[in-house]
Amino acid sequence: MKHFSFYLTVLGLSLLTVFSCTNPIDTGSGLLDEDLVNVQTVDTFKINTTAVPGDSLLVYSIPTAASSGFISRYFFGKMNDPIMGLTDVAIQTQIVPALQVHPGLNITVDSLVLVLPYSTANIYGDKAQRYDLEIRELADSFALDKNYFANQKLPAKPGVMQSKSFAVNFDSIRIKDYSTGIAVENKVPPQLRVRFTDAEFQSRLVGLDTSIYKNRVKFIQALYGLQLSASNIGKALAAFDLTSSRAGLYLYYKTATGSAQEYRYVFGFVAANSITRDRGNSLLGKYLAGEPNQEYILLQGQEGANSKFSIPGLKNLKNVIVNKAELVLKVANVPGDESVFFTPSSRILAMYRNDKGRLAVVEDFDIASSTGDLNTYYGGAYVSGANNEPGTYTINLSAHVQNILKGKVPNDIYLKAFPLAESAARTTLYRADHPLHGAKLKLYYTQLGQ
Repeated sequence: MKHFSFYLTVLGLSLLTVFSCTNPIDTGSGLLDEDLVNVQTVDTFKINTTAVPGDSLLVYSIPTAASSGFISRYFFGKMNDPIMGLTDVAIQTQIVPALQVHPGLNITVDSLVLVLPYSTANIYGDKAQRYDLEIRELADSFALDKNYFANQKLPAKPGVMQSKSFAVNFDSIRIKDYSTGIAVENKVPPQLRVRFTDAEFQSRLVGLDTSIYKNRVKFIQALYGLQLSASNIGKALAAFDLTSSRAGLYLYYKTATGSAQEYRYVFGFVAANSITRDRGNSLLGKYLAGEPNQEYILLQGQEGANSKFSIPGLKNLKNVIVNKAELVLKVANVPGDESVFFTPSSRILAMYRNDKGRLAVVEDFDIASSTGDLNTYYGGAYVSGANNEPGTYTINLSAHVQNILKGKVPNDIYLKAFPLAESAARTTLYRADHPLHGAKLKLYYTQLGQ
């Protein structure tokens, strides 16, 4: 908040110096004639764009007091996108006892069920897609003292422990809850339930010594975890919430006295998506391979693809105060696309490389985040078009362009789908040279010294 207040103070003082009796300029439109003195507008900058591969995507971080390290949704499936190519997303996770006590040595196991609550709002692509799920046991353990990125895939045992074909269910379901020792029928949000029939795994799980159940580190050393992958290719990615209070592996059993019980294993210290891509002959594949005639701007969620913008003409502006700078982008209708399934990202994030070479958000996004109001101070949200016009993204870059003019940041701007780790969506945009819907930087500024 301090950073935001300082920015407003400096900008306000600068405007007072220039305008004295005139109004501060927000949009460059609807101004009185006297307000136009010294105010310049330009939207004819040459904009160079090129597709660049995404950076390594952090999908699990070492927990802190403020964060569990888990992300809010985990994607799953093999999605073939006609523009972006093939995306293969697996889930790999530990399981640990919810309570550090053994379920019992003299129990009669009824069933073992994996419960994966859907994150229905985040399922991307064909909502009717069927998925062929294969579950394998991990052959190696996660380290508990390191971050995990999407390009890291742990080895799994070769045999498929369990499989299931499913389509996402968007409706609530009724289940029997045995947590109190009495069967109670409850209505629960949409979830995938996979019953394990692998007797060897079930026996090994229950047969672990009581001392191992009392120590979660020992537990994950005895049972490394699970890997969930899709064996079929479709046009969608499912999304699950592994942090839900309903998520986990459920053991349903009867005690020696015949009482029905359930025991829950939760997704443990670490859970991470593993993502591999095959661009093949897709449009994005050609662009990343150096295709010189890149007709569109292509963005893909997670670490899929970014676009690098440069605006050479900015260096010609000297001694100016930026009143407003907006990057306006129009969604492109690309031949061969299936836009009914592959809808645009809900928001686009603008970043730059700092003096350490790391990507950082532009100051306008930083300001907006500190106020909790992205729409007012940053924008970047997708707005659908009316009357057959393309959808639009309008990104406020006022502070960032001023920083470019001051030489505080480089000229290049990187565009990404947002949120970074938790968006499967992608976006196709028209480049600046499109005759009707070209990308534009709309700049309203005041020339000093006139």
